[in-house]
Amino acid sequence: MRLLARIWEAITSITRPPNAATLFRRADLYRQEGRFEEAAELVAQGLRLQPNNGVGHLLSAYLHLAFRQIGPAKAEFQTVLGVDPYHPRALLGLARIALEERDLAACRPFLDKALQYYPDFPEARALQEMVAGWADVAVPAGQRPAYAGPPLAAERLKPPAAGREFVLTQADGTLVFSQQGDKDAEDLAAHVTQVYRIAAATLARAGLGALRRGIVQATTETTFFRSNDRLILALTFPQDVKIGFGLLETDKMWTNSLRELGVRA
Repeated sequence: MRLLARIWEAITSITRPPNAATLFRRADLYRQEGRFEEAAELVAQGLRLQPNNGVGHLLSAYLHLAFRQIGPAKAEFQTVLGVDPYHPRALLGLARIALEERDLAACRPFLDKALQYYPDFPEARALQEMVAGWADVAVPAGQRPAYAGPPLAAERLKPPAAGREFVLTQADGTLVFSQQGDKDAEDLAAHVTQVYRIAAATLARAGLGALRRGIVQATTETTFFRSNDRLILALTFPQDVKIGFGLLETDKMWTNSLRELGVRA
């Protein structure tokens, strides 16, 4: 009977247009498969049918994040909260954006509100514990501590030609070296440090020890990390880089950096 029902559904779906719920379910499946453009089109279709559907706006927010469209993602999460002021996923989404922007003063209230109504929400609880001892406001560029160690030269570090970004920071976020060498280098160093701290805290919470190597794969790029108790290195490539090549180049950069700084591995 179940097989017959599925066959009948497939036949009738040819002539019956899908409803919003069906579109959103399919979009979420596509999103999980990384088919973001197709998912976005389905979400747009569903929202045309049901403009105030919270599920649709939540999916839209997730897809904006996948495309690194932070402003629209915020707006969509806020739209979800307009439908349900205590929606845990929307609150968590806004908390994560605030954390990525290094605005802990904005991050914490979203987490507190989510846990007030959903105390068993493990992701919000883990994030709250992670940021508990962090400073509320990031130090503005130009006011951060200056690196006082030996200068590093790009030609001696030998960053790979295929790399997009290379940055080396101290554990507190102080910029040691950036391949770009422009005014955004300090912000890049702060971002790298934030990503590292989040990943390190996640590992520590799981009892897996210190973070020494890591890979972060995003929609358009892949970043490789190496670290010890004093330094954090991040090397970014296009998203389709071969993992083995990225690991090899990161290890080379790590070895070269430690050698130039006179630090033992």
